[in-house]
Amino acid sequence: MTQLIEDTGHSIFLFNTFGGLRAPSLRRSRPAAHARYCSTHASQRRSGLFGSLLRRWYNYELFARRRTLRKQRFARRQLRRRQKPKTMRIEDFNERLTQAILVGDGAMGSLLYESVGPQRCVDELNVTHGEAVFHVHQTYIEAGAQIIETNTFSANRHKLGQFGMADRVAELNHRAVKIAREAREAAKHEVLIAGSIGPLGILQHVRELPHQDIVTIFKEQAGALEERGVDLFLLETFSDIEELLAAVDGIRSFSRLPIVAQLTYSDEGTTFGGTRPQDAWAKLKDKNIQAIGANCTIGPQLLLPILRDLAASAKLPLSAMPNAGFPKRVGDRIVYPKSSPEYFALFAQEAAEIGTRIIGGCCGTTPEHIHAIAEAVKKLRSAKPRGTGIAGGSGAGGTVEVFEPAQRFRRIAAREPESKLWKKIQAEEFVTSVEIDPPKGVTIDRILEQVGRVMASPHVDSIDINSGTLARVGMDALVLAGALEAHGFETVPHVTTRDANIIGLQAMLLGAWAVGGVRNVLAITGDPPSLGDHPETSGVYEVDSIGLVKVLSRLNQGTDWAGKSLGGATNFTIGVAVNPVAEDIDEELRRFEAKIEAGAHFAMTQPIFDPEHWQAFLKRLGGKSPVPIIVGLWPLTSYKQALRLNNEVPGIVIPKATLHEMENAGDAARERGFVLARKMLDWARTARSESIAGAYLIAPFKRYEEILELFR
Repeated sequence: MTQLIEDTGHSIFLFNTFGGLRAPSLRRSRPAAHARYCSTHASQRRSGLFGSLLRRWYNYELFARRRTLRKQRFARRQLRRRQKPKTMRIEDFNERLTQAILVGDGAMGSLLYESVGPQRCVDELNVTHGEAVFHVHQTYIEAGAQIIETNTFSANRHKLGQFGMADRVAELNHRAVKIAREAREAAKHEVLIAGSIGPLGILQHVRELPHQDIVTIFKEQAGALEERGVDLFLLETFSDIEELLAAVDGIRSFSRLPIVAQLTYSDEGTTFGGTRPQDAWAKLKDKNIQAIGANCTIGPQLLLPILRDLAASAKLPLSAMPNAGFPKRVGDRIVYPKSSPEYFALFAQEAAEIGTRIIGGCCGTTPEHIHAIAEAVKKLRSAKPRGTGIAGGSGAGGTVEVFEPAQRFRRIAAREPESKLWKKIQAEEFVTSVEIDPPKGVTIDRILEQVGRVMASPHVDSIDINSGTLARVGMDALVLAGALEAHGFETVPHVTTRDANIIGLQAMLLGAWAVGGVRNVLAITGDPPSLGDHPETSGVYEVDSIGLVKVLSRLNQGTDWAGKSLGGATNFTIGVAVNPVAEDIDEELRRFEAKIEAGAHFAMTQPIFDPEHWQAFLKRLGGKSPVPIIVGLWPLTSYKQALRLNNEVPGIVIPKATLHEMENAGDAARERGFVLARKMLDWARTARSESIAGAYLIAPFKRYEEILELFR
């Protein structure tokens, strides 16, 4: 440092920082001035008085100023320490997610590998190579990241203990937050710091630990992160939902900071622990988290179906951080594909439409990917978050209605079925179907003839087809339905989960839609094989009827059970069974509600023989069914038949009064049975206020044409 002291006689005197007199800076063009100067001040220079006085004065002023600056800096540091750091409130974080999509950062480990090479523990780099960690944060911030994650994914006692560093949890987490904060201070835009917390390690090892120990481990790490000033916690790459719940519990035992909870899913649409997105939400919805999402393992396109499943059930903002793609091993390195930034920009747009409010990257992603995401987000005009309703916009093509993302997905999922049967129900026309059993043989000529006669009646709208009633062998209902559809007859085939696994069920349904022209399906669990003529066999039952409805709903949404795109969507009208006279009414109500929630459009009852049976059930439902009901009617033909049905067939209850009438009718029992069935049909036609939209009729002894007598 140099200081100007005097400018006299075209000569400038300079002192160095410690007051030493430098040789004068002379102008070479003025030698005469230099001579005068030397002559005039020779005595002072010789005595050193002039230089000594100035040096003392300068040194005093300089060091006094330094002391003052040191005192001021010390006072500011003390003030900052005394002041409680401002923490991110949950309400503030929620507001941010409401107002904008936040861009997260990308991979940390792969960039650190490139800069410092392989390391035994990436988290240790916070201490050994802090400048490299700082550079990664800085690069992502410059790319447009609004949330950066601390380099603490594995900085928990369980994982650090594998390297003999279990006692360094606080040190490594503190240092990581400090580095992230230093990077944020140099940012040109606002940046949030997320405390990264990953799972405890190999799943089998975790499950050997007591639950409370797991909670304590997560609490320790989260406490260290919050102590140094993170804005939120990001729980990421969890494959075990129970471990994720333990992490949330550990944090919520002391902290009020926001939590983003992310599981990692395979390309089959489940975590490695078998949890599906909707199941994850079911367990996390009562926890105090602010966003739910998915990260790692799979790339952008495979992550989109996961997000759609979450959007269909979750009531919180979503977060998404996909890998660059599937990795491969090259030598001793794990290498990720070079996904283009444009590919990630497209993903960001699609993810935002679904309802994702935090979008970043995971393994293999780079600042270039994050920059592409940030640019894509900028182009999304006022994308409204989930739960804010509808926003209108106008452009050259007129008015555009923009649904909030979750609602947009639900509208796709719940689009109106297209079958003729459903359209009649919606038009409040009373619909009538006749139930048939598939033939047991190898020909359908006889059944085609019978169905042709039945469908010639103006009173019959469709044919519903049993599937292995009482677990007895017959032609497949979907195949027969396709044959009848080819002849112009609308069908409602029953599909049971007894005879095929989920893969087989989906294959049959896709074929029935695309090849058979089937548009209506009744989802049932099916009678167990022990009831039928093959008691030595076992049923598949991977899912029950509720699960089958979910399978159908996914097909209607354009994805299979694993979440993979079908390149199109079915649009089945989904029916379910309900038994108003079940022995356990509470359980029947629970299952009925679950079927409706899974996506059922209508329900068909077990055969009933008294309106009061339905009315009592409807009262338990609250006075109205959430879906239209097609009631089952069965004309009895004899007292013995009525007695057998009442005592031997599961799910059928015949009132004592009806049994008495059939018994007293004697030889006229058949006529009396049809009279009673006709009364039930007349009641059903006038019972729209009781949610009855139609009836399906069961002909006696497979003589299907005889059912037409009910319309005389």
